[in-house]
Amino acid sequence: MRILVAEDDLTIRTWLKIKLSKWGYEIDLAEDGEQAFALHQKHKHGLVLTDWMMPNLDGIGLIDKIRESKDQNKTYIIMITAKQEGKDLITGIEAGADDYIVKPVVSDELHARLIAAERILELERELQRQNSSLELANAQMKNDLIVAARIQQSFLPHEVPQYENVSFEWGLLPCDELAGDALNVITLDETHAGFYLLDVSGHGVAAALLAMTLIHTLSADKHNSILFEKGGNGEVQYDIRSPSKVAEVLNNNFPMDDIIGQYFTFIYGVLDRSTGQVKYVSAGHPGPIQIPVHGDPKSYPSTGMPVGFVADSHYGEEVINLESGDRLFFFSDGIPETVNKYGEQFGRDRLSRNLQQDKLTLRECIDNLAVAALKWNGLSLMSDDVSVVGLEFK
Repeated sequence: MRILVAEDDLTIRTWLKIKLSKWGYEIDLAEDGEQAFALHQKHKHGLVLTDWMMPNLDGIGLIDKIRESKDQNKTYIIMITAKQEGKDLITGIEAGADDYIVKPVVSDELHARLIAAERILELERELQRQNSSLELANAQMKNDLIVAARIQQSFLPHEVPQYENVSFEWGLLPCDELAGDALNVITLDETHAGFYLLDVSGHGVAAALLAMTLIHTLSADKHNSILFEKGGNGEVQYDIRSPSKVAEVLNNNFPMDDIIGQYFTFIYGVLDRSTGQVKYVSAGHPGPIQIPVHGDPKSYPSTGMPVGFVADSHYGEEVINLESGDRLFFFSDGIPETVNKYGEQFGRDRLSRNLQQDKLTLRECIDNLAVAALKWNGLSLMSDDVSVVGLEFK
């Protein structure tokens, strides 16, 4: 190790040089603080021995300049002083000295202090190496999360199917980089459209992975999606599976994880576009809200337990009949359960009032709801994902 010695007394400086050389240290010698600081700027010494009283720049001044230089590597400073008053020693430590030794310097004591200083410096270097590794790993994780978020967004419906007599719109605002909510609108056949919203418990990677798996399971691919079942005519034919049967299949295929207790809520509706009738199932998910073109909003119930809670669960269905101009909304609990600074929930009633905006388009209505929820939350980061699927029957 290379040590910087700042000492104006030639006798002490020479003695220190002999001792330090004997103990195997490389040495740079300075007669005052100005010389010492110039040498330190050049060599970045890990260990400095400095006298307190020196011409041009004293030990306190040297310590100040070293600390102000903010070198990336730690510099351990031992002050050599004739001062023995407690107040003076505290002044030295407060200035930035790590240790002190009182004149006359005892050889064995100095050697012990240097050994201790080396150990501390090695611990500092190891901590710095670990911090650098953690920073690199953290940067990699953040980059991975960004990539994963982009992949997850690609699973969401970029172009929602639009029909002659029905419009669909949606919105999803994750509370983290990755969302545990998922949604979609799917053309099932010439007259039927399916639409769903699900909310996986928890947040982060585990919730997002299950959400993406479920998106694939609930796809429009008749050969692989549980939204369809093979017909019984012996032909290659696929029929639309009822919402309640879809929930039951999900419940059987995705039992609650025993280790992390992961489960999800799910709401799925099938719209008959020719009649305006919607059949839906709600597995532990908030029931939908209908905004009639005439009259007050109608709130509908959940129809069963969350998916995975109870084996072999059976789910009931509800029927909603839409008239021309009616709107229907599925939403996650992230909206009604968001709280303001007083701990008050946004609630379903306030949600219904926000949706009852007949002068706004369906798109504007969903955006307006999201803004209202964010304002209620104090415009800070939401504690849960916010998602909405809305339709307007024409």
